[in-house]
Amino acid sequence: MSKSILLVEDNKKLHRLIRQTLEKEGYTVYGAHNGKEANQLMNDHWIDAAVLDILLPDTTGIKLLEAWKPLYPGIPLILSTAYGDVEDAVEAMKLGAFDYLTKPVKSEELKVVIERALRWQAMNEENRELKKEMQTKFQLHGMIGVSENMKQVFDMIQRVSKQDVTVLLQGESGTGKSHCAKAIHLESSRQHGPFISLNCAAIPANLLESELFGYVKGAFTGAADNRKGKVEAAEGGTLFLDEIGDMPLELQSKLLQVTQEKQFIPLGSSTTKEADVRLIAATNRNLWKLVQEGKFREDLYYRLNIIGIDLPPLQERKEDIPSLIYQLLSNFETEHRRAYSLSEETVKQLARYSWPGNIRELYNALARATVLSAGSELELKDFPKEIQEELNLSRPAAEKAYDHGNLNRDAESRSLPEQMEYFERNAIENALKEANGNQSKAAETLGISRQSLLYKVRKYDVDLEHI
Repeated sequence: MSKSILLVEDNKKLHRLIRQTLEKEGYTVYGAHNGKEANQLMNDHWIDAAVLDILLPDTTGIKLLEAWKPLYPGIPLILSTAYGDVEDAVEAMKLGAFDYLTKPVKSEELKVVIERALRWQAMNEENRELKKEMQTKFQLHGMIGVSENMKQVFDMIQRVSKQDVTVLLQGESGTGKSHCAKAIHLESSRQHGPFISLNCAAIPANLLESELFGYVKGAFTGAADNRKGKVEAAEGGTLFLDEIGDMPLELQSKLLQVTQEKQFIPLGSSTTKEADVRLIAATNRNLWKLVQEGKFREDLYYRLNIIGIDLPPLQERKEDIPSLIYQLLSNFETEHRRAYSLSEETVKQLARYSWPGNIRELYNALARATVLSAGSELELKDFPKEIQEELNLSRPAAEKAYDHGNLNRDAESRSLPEQMEYFERNAIENALKEANGNQSKAAETLGISRQSLLYKVRKYDVDLEHI
């Protein structure tokens, strides 16, 4: 079945030319000359992409974009505007337009943009299907994993959850230990009870005891009332102690009482209380090494490590990176109320990165990219420099392939920023010349978006008329 394009253009001559171009490419074209006709066609037909003129007799393409974006989030909307009218184009991109064309619309440029829009749409559909599959097959309470390492983790979670034993989670920072603890809780018979979390490294040592066990009125200066601690607050549920390796030695003996006898004493009290809690501890430190150094109690170590689960670093579960990316992007889409996508090649490149900060670093990198991206498709240039540098992608491929000898004839007289700008400007001019001025083709050659290319053209004042 051919793809269908909605063309909204009131200029009859331009409407006919664009329609003929698209129909020659095998597309089914629905034509509208005003906003009313466009709305009717969107309601009556399956539309795969739309090209909207900015100025229409009864409305504007911007207003149609605003109305359609929340109603048809999967349809790429392309705006066409008069040459040089950058403000309209910028506003359209902010509102979620896939791309924009400048009039007079060139046939080759139109075809390239439509092809890219339909690829984006197909990729989004694949992403949605993948997300559904992840939710049913490879997900456990928000944890995602298709790798053998994570399948083993999931298996351990499901096996230990049913037994009310203490679990020790170990792994590098950012590997998802807190998510793992929550998954164990939700799989256990205590799932309807509270899940209370406490980071032992985030609280000063002199306050940690009162946070854990609570205190009675008058226990210390400022203790005006009795207060429950985390142990009592977790009654009937699960207490998760993160960064357990940072707990002071003197407090470890009191925690041992909770693990052995299921009892505790609030600070300043002489009354023993029952502790009906399931304890899960986590650390990114080598607890056994701390035991040997006398910094962690050996008896507590064995009580905590009845069942141990090791969370693999992202470097050892690279198969999971695409799934994690799609999951995180889905969360950002909900949060920002905006659609995002990545090309298959970009996802492959990100999977090659070492991710020393693990899932936390991946989250932060994607959060940054969603903020800095010019359009809905995230590109490698939107990610932190350390990622680009490790992947050797801090400069476009066309720049690397350029004749370094010619560009560096006067390198001694240029600062590094000047040299970089010289490289970039020459690469852009050459790409535009090779593409005969076709901006979309030049952008593809350079490995950047068309919006990025136009920004750089303005930045370096490239003379498009003499390209």
